Amino acid sequence: MPFLSTPLTLSATGGILGSAWLSGSIAALSICAVPAILQSGTTAEGLLRGWHLQFSRGMHYIPTTSAFIALNYIYLAYRHREQGLEWRGFATGAVSNLLLGPFTVLFIGGINGIMIAANTGTGRPLTLEAARELIAKWGQLNAVRLLMPLAGAALGLWNLLQ
Repeated sequence: MPFLSTPLTLSATGGILGSAWLSGSIAALSICAVPAILQSGTTAEGLLRGWHLQFSRGMHYIPTTSAFIALNYIYLAYRHREQGLEWRGFATGAVSNLLLGPFTVLFIGGINGIMIAANTGTGRPLTLEAARELIAKWGQLNAVRLLMPLAGAALGLWNLLQ
């Protein structure tokens, strides 16, 4: 690992830890929250209310955190390239964190829309079985999302150790 200035080292450490933390937060939704909601033994409305509570909390911090981490990695890639150091791991780490948005829109957005509409009463009500299936499917797709910031952490660490 070449000598880096303290600000660059701190910035890299922040990006790596931020990516790993974000991945863990996303994992907790699929590993802890979704099974707890599904095992609650409540009605379809109760399941949707529980899911929406977790969804709303994640919606407030995951996209912002992902964007901040990506900006940090872009800064690191720029500075490393400027100094003639390996920079591609940071650039790819930025992209992997930014992929959360398009993945969510393309693969989870439809499920989110159905469940939000059913929860708020603006869409058709869901049966208990339909609500359970959608929440389980959401949990599986959300589990795929955890790989994106995790890859960002691995790429950032790889680049830092070059």
